[in-house]
Formats: sequence, structure tokens, C-alpha cells
Amino acid sequence: MDIIVMTVLHDTPAYGYEIMATVHREFGVLLSPGTLYPLLHSLEDKGLIVSSQDGGRIVYSASSRGKQKFNETLNAFSFAIDKMSAFMKGRKKEIVISL
Repeated sequence: MDIIVMTVLHDTPAYGYEIMATVHREFGVLLSPGTLYPLLHSLEDKGLIVSSQDGGRIVYSASSRGKQKFNETLNAFSFAIDKMSAFMKGRKKEIVISL
């Protein structure tokens, strides 16, 4: 869930509710506040996000360290997907799916 929340916060700050709504819209997963807020606090403790007050609400955004970590993770993920794709293409003729 860390990378999904970091993806939401990478370019745009958001309130907890906005994060939950985005995750639900994009992934069909309904996060509870009991799941999201401990995750946000953990990311903040690691220095990956920062929070600030906006009226009575807390807005979260990626820190510079968080953006760097996000980019590193995204590059590693992209590399793994490319390697897996090349592996699968090489074996495409061998794979038989039966139902």
C-alpha cells in the first residue's frame, strides 16, 4: 500500500479522504481510516511524506526524500516488469492455458 499512497501523493497533496477516494476509484479497494491513517503516520515517521494543517484538516504531501524513494521504486518495478515481459515472450509458445 505504501507505493500506492506515494503514487497518489507524488505530484499533488491530498487529504486522507481524497487518498481513500482515489485508491477506491483507481483500484476498487476501499481503505478504512483504520488502515490509511496508520500507514500515513508510518510514511511520515520514515520522512517520506509531510503533513500540514489546512483549516481543520490535515493535508499530506510527498517529501523530497519520498519523491526520490518513489522514483527509485518505480524504476525497479519498471525494470522487473520489462524483464518478466521479455521472459514471457520467449516462452509464449511453451505456455498452454487450459480451463
